[in-house]
Amino acid sequence: MMTLMTAAPADARIVQFVEPMPGFDDEESYSLSAIDDQGVLLSMRSTRDPALRFVLTSPDLFFDDYSPELGPIVVEALGADEDDVRTLLILTIGAGLADATANMRAPIVLSTATGRAMQVVLDDESLPMRRPLAAAH
Repeated sequence: MMTLMTAAPADARIVQFVEPMPGFDDEESYSLSAIDDQGVLLSMRSTRDPALRFVLTSPDLFFDDYSPELGPIVVEALGADEDDVRTLLILTIGAGLADATANMRAPIVLSTATGRAMQVVLDDESLPMRRPLAAAH
């Protein structure tokens, strides 16, 4: 099982977006920290507006069949090597993880080396925007 972070929430890492996420034009800097001890769930909170928070996870932990084509332009924009790039999925959580869904169509792509990130909207209509997390296991 691969995790991106195993640090406690106090050990947040600053992530700088190379371009704002769609709909969040004023937000470019976020703190990224583990929510649980295993680093399965991550909190990405705006440094400008701490009330703005996203819950993320690594697709490797839930979806073995997920391997989006990112292309060299994305890697170059992050100032990273291909080996340093990690893909994270934004989760929508209702009452709990049992009804959580993952956005497979617009992942967050992060360079672990540079701390730069971007949201990539994939041009693959077969990828759902709300794939149930619970169905993955």
